[in-house]
Amino acid sequence: MSGDVATLIGLWAVAYLVGALPVSYLLGRALGGIDLRQHGSGNVGASNFASQMGRKWWLPIAVIDMARGAGPILVGQYALGLGSVGWWLMLTPLFTILGNNWSPFLRFTGGRSVGAWAGGILGISPPFFAAGLALYVLGWRVTRRSAEWLLVVMIALPAMAMAWPERLLLVGGKEQLAVFAAAGAVLILVKRLASNGQPVPANVSRSAVMFNRLLRDRDIADREEWLARTAEYRNDPG
Repeated sequence: MSGDVATLIGLWAVAYLVGALPVSYLLGRALGGIDLRQHGSGNVGASNFASQMGRKWWLPIAVIDMARGAGPILVGQYALGLGSVGWWLMLTPLFTILGNNWSPFLRFTGGRSVGAWAGGILGISPPFFAAGLALYVLGWRVTRRSAEWLLVVMIALPAMAMAWPERLLLVGGKEQLAVFAAAGAVLILVKRLASNGQPVPANVSRSAVMFNRLLRDRDIADREEWLARTAEYRNDPG
């Protein structure tokens, strides 16, 4: 068991570093010569990368992000034989999320980790991932509001997990899946609210900014105005 514990801690460390590697940021620098933090939404994730570099990039970056979430837990289960440590193995994708949210390579800023969270769910149960994705796509097609509907899905998935058949899980049990879904969602929402330490715009109340960050993942209600911000506005919101 002591050997399993040491291996598990090593796996957590690797998961954190895998998550911390800022793939979208590095590709933005390499392919477009841009700093994603100074363009569009200012986020360093797949969505902002695709908005700056072209929509064709969204799927490849999303796949990479999900692979970073799914890979470590699957390696732990099938390559390292850590299924016996139960609950502790299910924490592995949370370290990927922590690394992505607060990357030491970006001065402890980062993305929102939705892809890593989704990838963790995919690694635990592909059918459950498909059900969550279907719920999100259905809601988005009806409302055309991505961040808001993602919030609904993050709230719904832990409850859905408790009713999910355990025979459809690759790793752990349904209670563990529910805990991971909830804990990952909490980390995503904390990052939404913290927003990489960005200052609150002087012309918007703090309560309004926090509400917009929680619901819409941006500081102001108008999406087009938010995306059209310049680097100067982000650095000097007053």
